Amino acid sequence: MTKGYRLWSASAGLMLIIGFFLPWLGKNPFMFSGLSFSMLGYAFVSIIPLSGAVVIALSLKLKKAEPRYLLYPGMVIFLTLVLMISLWIFTDTGPLAVQWSADSMEIIQLTINENLILFHPIKDIGIGFILNITGIGILFMLPYAFKAQFIAANADKSSYKHVIHESNPMAEYKRLTIIMGLLTVLIVTYVWCGISPVKLWENRGNAREYLFGRALSESDMDYIKNVENRAANIEAEGLAREYMSNKYRGVPFTDQPSSTEKVKEREAMKAKFLSQMDDRQITRLKKEARKNALVSKRGGYFPPETAIPKIKGYIIALVETIAIAVWGTMLAVLCAIPVSFFAAQNTLNLIIPSDDLKSRTLKGSITFGVRRFLDSCRGFNEFVMALIFVAVIGLGPYAGILALWIHTFGILGKVFSEQIEAIESGQVEALTSTGAGAAQAIAFSVMPQVLPNFVSYTLLRFESNVRSAAILGFVGAGGIGFLIFDKLNGYLFPEVCTMMIIIIMTVGIIDHLCGKIRMKFI
Repeated sequence: MTKGYRLWSASAGLMLIIGFFLPWLGKNPFMFSGLSFSMLGYAFVSIIPLSGAVVIALSLKLKKAEPRYLLYPGMVIFLTLVLMISLWIFTDTGPLAVQWSADSMEIIQLTINENLILFHPIKDIGIGFILNITGIGILFMLPYAFKAQFIAANADKSSYKHVIHESNPMAEYKRLTIIMGLLTVLIVTYVWCGISPVKLWENRGNAREYLFGRALSESDMDYIKNVENRAANIEAEGLAREYMSNKYRGVPFTDQPSSTEKVKEREAMKAKFLSQMDDRQITRLKKEARKNALVSKRGGYFPPETAIPKIKGYIIALVETIAIAVWGTMLAVLCAIPVSFFAAQNTLNLIIPSDDLKSRTLKGSITFGVRRFLDSCRGFNEFVMALIFVAVIGLGPYAGILALWIHTFGILGKVFSEQIEAIESGQVEALTSTGAGAAQAIAFSVMPQVLPNFVSYTLLRFESNVRSAAILGFVGAGGIGFLIFDKLNGYLFPEVCTMMIIIIMTVGIIDHLCGKIRMKFI
């Protein structure tokens, strides 16, 4: 490469290094350089001078220059700035933040030692930041400015690489644009969504406490002991209140005794019920009270609930959940198969074989309309649809079936149509050349090719619908989800754990059975 290229490359590298140490933000008497920001918690900006040094080294040491030696260091610096600005805009935990205001354009806020300094995003930009931006611009423009020299320097006619791929800086620009665009989106959304593996690790204790419960303190143990000792009295009090309620339920208020007399009678009945309890019953009440108090104080999902009567109730609710998934999937498949023939262009050509302008317009309109209809069906999550149907037809599994039906229909209709368009057209042409009609070609040529994939995707959606149906109960659409929602609201996490284990085991069994069925069609 020429001296001009090396000079410009080295100049860009120097701009990146020098600009890092010059002010980025400045307002008398406050001046903050890239080095200052790296010391304020943004250590990653130190990549900028390092990248500048790499550019200088590559431009001076290597005899054969390539566009990527300039473009990718520039991309790294650009992404570094994107990360820093994203932290300013989307987080308020660091010393720098952007606070939009209609009253003032000094939106960049820097907090140091509880002192707030405001900067204008244009007027207070320092020479160092301008140099860094200029250096990045030079790195991105040099391959285009020296495009002819890059092509000539890399055109080795004796190499097989020249035949396979001709060197062109513009191709490197295309790759850079795609990579840089994707990484920019990932960085911005990473900061925006607050993704932080460190935060997850720091809160691991909360996860352990939430799953397995917390350690009980002395006050907790005193509370549990108190509840255990009062268990018999609480039971007797409840029985006495129930007795009084039943006794005076149909009696006019004027014929009832006074409040004082009722209290005395209730206390007498309480003492009577308490005296009728034997030691075995009192011991049982204390055990139940202690268990419930332990669960409420300790929390956690483990150990799970193991009472047989409760597990039977969970299984009955699970059967209803599976029934919702079966009906939702079956109705979706029955609707998706015929509709997919109109969404696929090749089968629609069989149904409407004419090729004149009117027929082409009709086929294009049908395909477009059917596909947009399928988009609208799967555009809303089944959870949202369940909310709508519960409001329309009321609580129960029927609302869940309708929600799964429409959402699954939209998904399977799209998948089925794509599978139909991917079939081998030779078999269809061979059959139609013998005089077979559209129905015969679809039945004896299209369906045999797509049936294995239809079965596979249907079984996959059925497994997914079982999991989805378990959640639809949260909005009253039936199934075991209603029980899970109720127990979560009651902080009965061990029972929720048991239901989750049952669901996981059921999904595993269904997956195994679906695999067996799938093998029959492959």
